[in-house]
Amino acid sequence: MHPDADIEALYTLRAEDLSEAELERLTAPVPGDEAVLRRLMGPGPKLLKGPRGSGKSNYLKRAYYRLRGRDNVVVAYINFSQHLALEPLMLRSGQAIEHFRQWLVYKIIVAVDEGFGDASPADLRELARVGRVHLNELQTSIGQQPTSAPPKIAPAELLTKLESWCEQAGRSRAVLLMDDAAHAFMQQQQREFFEVFRALRSRVVACKAAIYPGVTSYSPFFNVGHEAEEIEVWIRPDSAEYLNTMRAIFEARIPEALRPDVRPELVNMAAFASFGLPRNFLNILSDAFGDFDESASGAIAAPTVQRVRTAVRDNSVRVRQLFEEIARKLPRYDNFIEVGLQLQDRMLRAIQETNRERPKQGPKYVGVAVGHPWDSDFTQVVSLLEYAGVVRRIGPVSRGNERYERVQIHSSLLIAENSLVLGQSPSVEDYGLALKRQSADDFVRRQVGRLLDKDDLSRCRLNLSPCPKCGSQRISDDAIFCYKCGTALQEQSVYREMLSSPLESLRLPPLKLERIEQHTKMRVVQDVLLDDGGAELRKVPSIGQTWSGRIKARAEEFVTL
Repeated sequence: MHPDADIEALYTLRAEDLSEAELERLTAPVPGDEAVLRRLMGPGPKLLKGPRGSGKSNYLKRAYYRLRGRDNVVVAYINFSQHLALEPLMLRSGQAIEHFRQWLVYKIIVAVDEGFGDASPADLRELARVGRVHLNELQTSIGQQPTSAPPKIAPAELLTKLESWCEQAGRSRAVLLMDDAAHAFMQQQQREFFEVFRALRSRVVACKAAIYPGVTSYSPFFNVGHEAEEIEVWIRPDSAEYLNTMRAIFEARIPEALRPDVRPELVNMAAFASFGLPRNFLNILSDAFGDFDESASGAIAAPTVQRVRTAVRDNSVRVRQLFEEIARKLPRYDNFIEVGLQLQDRMLRAIQETNRERPKQGPKYVGVAVGHPWDSDFTQVVSLLEYAGVVRRIGPVSRGNERYERVQIHSSLLIAENSLVLGQSPSVEDYGLALKRQSADDFVRRQVGRLLDKDDLSRCRLNLSPCPKCGSQRISDDAIFCYKCGTALQEQSVYREMLSSPLESLRLPPLKLERIEQHTKMRVVQDVLLDDGGAELRKVPSIGQTWSGRIKARAEEFVTL
C-alpha cells in the first residue's frame, strides 16, 4: 500500500504535539466547534470538560493560534501535564502548597512572556527568565528542595501585573488557556489551583481550563456555574451528523493516497466503536493499518474486517486499563475502582441479557437507565468511569413517576464483550444497525440496588494509608499528622513508581518491545523520557521518527493521569 505515503499524522494523536500548520491541516470540522472556540476566545472564565481523547487540547490550541493573530489580545497556552513531577517534593516538604502555588504562578508568567513575544515588557521578561530556571529545577530535581528562589508572587499580585502588562503593550485583554488542569493534582493542590483560577478574573483577564469529570476537587469558594461556565466536549455518537463528522476526521488524518484502499463500512465501524472520542477513533484506525517497518520499505497493509475487529478489541482493553490505572495513579480511589469494575461488568451483562430478546439484526440496547436517587458513592463511581471514557451520562428520562439517568457504555466494550448479541460472525453492517439508533428506548432500566448492593457501596471509601507508627486510620485525605499519636503522615510517591515501571506498561507492540530490549539498555519508563530527541530509540531496527515519537508520547502520557 503506497509505501511513500505520509502516515505520520495517523500516529500523532495528541494536539500538543502538532504545529499550527499541522493542527489546521489535520483537524476536521465538528458541529458546534466554532461555538466552543468563540467561548474560549471570548471574555469570562470557562471550564472545558471531557474524558481523555475527547479533543480538549485541540480546542485550546486552536483558540491559542487564532488569538495569537490578533494584535489587541495577549494569549498564553499553559500545559500543566508535568505536575506529577512535583509530587515527591509535595509529600516531604512543609512548604508543599507554597511550592505548588509558585509553580502555578510561574508557569503562567512564562507562558504569558511567550505570548507577548518580542513585545514582552522588560519586568515580565526578567520574571520569566528566573521562572524558567525555577520551573526546570522543580520538575527535574525529583523530591529535592529547589535552590533557586524567584520572587514570591501572590495570585492577586499576578492579576495586577497581568493587567499592567496588557496596558503597557496596548493590549485590551489577556486570555489564559490552561491545559491538563485540575484533573489529577493531589486534592489540596486542586483546591489551590481553583483559588488561583478564581483570583485571575477581571474585565481584562480571563482563564479557560481543561478539566475531567470525576476526579476534580473544587475549592470551598469555587462554584461551577457561578465562578465559571462549563463546556462539555464529547461528540455525541447518537447525533445525526456523527458519521459525517468521523469521516471528516478520517479524511483529515489519512493521506489521500491511502483512502481508496479503506472500505467506507470499515471507517463506519471504527467510528461507532470509538464512542465519539477522536483519539479512540485514530487508535482503532492506526491499529487496523497494522504495524509497519520504518527501516524497510515503510509499506503498510489495507485494513480488513478482521483487523478492524481486532483493533476494536484492543481498544476495549485500553479503555479498561485506563480505568484501572486510576487506582495506581490516584491510590485514594482504589476501592471505588474495584466497585467500578463490578459495575462495568454488571451493566454489560444486563445489556447482553436484554439484547438476547431483541432481533439479531436491528437496533440494540447500548446502555443502562439507572433509577434515581443516586447517593454520593454511586455518583463517584460513575464519575470515575466517565473520566476514563468507559461510560457517558447523556441525560435524564422519565417513565411515569420514576426518573432515570441514561448511562451509555463504550461501544468498544459492547462489541468486545458481545453485549450486542449479533451472532457468531456479524457483518460490518450488523454493527452499524445495532449502534446507529440510540433512543430513550435503547437503555435497559435498572435501579441502583440491582447493579450495586449495600455491601458493594459500603466498600466505596477513600483508601487512605494508616499512621506508620500506631496504625490508626487517617481521618481525611488532607490530614498531615496522625490524630492519635501526632506522627507525621506520608504517602508513597506515585510518580517515582511510574518512572520505574517496566516498558511493558506502555503497551507497545511485542516486536517493538522485543527489539528495544535487544538493541538498547532501556528497561523502564524513565529511560524513554530521558532519551533526548528519541536518539536511542531510533537505533532500534524498525523504529524511526514516527515510532520513536509515538513511544515517547506514550511514556509522557503514562506519567500523567
